[in-house]
Amino acid sequence: MMTITVKLTKQGNSTGVRLPKEVLEMAGLSRGDEVTLEVTGGRVTLVKSEAPYSAAMSAYEECRTRYSKTLEDLAK
Repeated sequence: MMTITVKLTKQGNSTGVRLPKEVLEMAGLSRGDEVTLEVTGGRVTLVKSEAPYSAAMSAYEECRTRYSKTLEDLAK
């Protein structure tokens, strides 16, 4: 685990934070990646967003598993 302190800065009409290269590498992130911000109890967690294809395939696999009998019946 790595702990580092950074400042919030003004970026246009928004507020941003700069992430050091080492932090990006440890998190498996690259410039341009989409991330999801989760806010809970005064903490902000930044998580790499799943690619749309991966999210769709995960949803498909869940439905295929959950409704396998129904899908078999519909295929008849």
